[in-house]
Amino acid sequence: MSTTDDSYIVVKEDTKKSTASARQKWWHILDNYKIGIIPLPFFLLAGVLILLDCLNGKLPSDIVVMVATLAFFGFACGEFGKRLPVVGKLGAAAICATFIPSAMVHYGLLPDVVVDSTVKFYKSTNILYLYICCIIVGSIMSMNRQVLIQGFMRIFVPMLCGEIVGMLAGMAVGTALGLPPVQTFFFLILPIMAGGVGEGAIPLSMGYATLLHMEQGVALGRILPIVMLGSLTAIVLAGVLNQIGKRYPHLTGEGQLMPSKKGQMGSGTD
Repeated sequence: MSTTDDSYIVVKEDTKKSTASARQKWWHILDNYKIGIIPLPFFLLAGVLILLDCLNGKLPSDIVVMVATLAFFGFACGEFGKRLPVVGKLGAAAICATFIPSAMVHYGLLPDVVVDSTVKFYKSTNILYLYICCIIVGSIMSMNRQVLIQGFMRIFVPMLCGEIVGMLAGMAVGTALGLPPVQTFFFLILPIMAGGVGEGAIPLSMGYATLLHMEQGVALGRILPIVMLGSLTAIVLAGVLNQIGKRYPHLTGEGQLMPSKKGQMGSGTD
């Protein structure tokens, strides 16, 4: 074989190695550089496409575009909160993802086309209900059935007692502050105990609007601030408890839901 043929073989092998190396680098970037759960290249691509739509003055409100848009802004805010010192470990990601978009809309920092398309998307699809159902059902279905039933039977009484004590404590504080009992119970305690916006504030506002003969927007405006305050408090407290659990794992059950008959901890996900 001639020297030329040998050179060709060497060049071909080097080309294969460089191609494999480039492919490995690409997959390394996809696996290790992410904004939220979105690989960085796809995140940047989504940002460019959204920017082009905004510059053209038209952002489609269909589910494909809006899911990408919501994921882009939501994960960007969450990533910002996660990287904040100290508070980043106390739930700042969820707080930033919740409050930064609202603040940007309030101060007019988001393009009108993004706001209009998002409002139209939520009103036309009610996707929030699907999202909540997926979270609740997914959380329940991912747990072991036997452990779930036994665990529920064990925590039902403490949970019920906690609900009653919470209502009594809330009524006591409201009375001490001079608030009417009806205002305290229906517009402060119940919204917080109902939990969240989609499964708490919105259904309650619909019921209050019917019973009290008021606009749903007015009822929601009275409920939403206390719900957001309760959610903020819950996020911060959960972050604090999470840090305590990481420092003292023996206080958490070490990822297990309840003790088994053998004296070990039964898994909640097996």
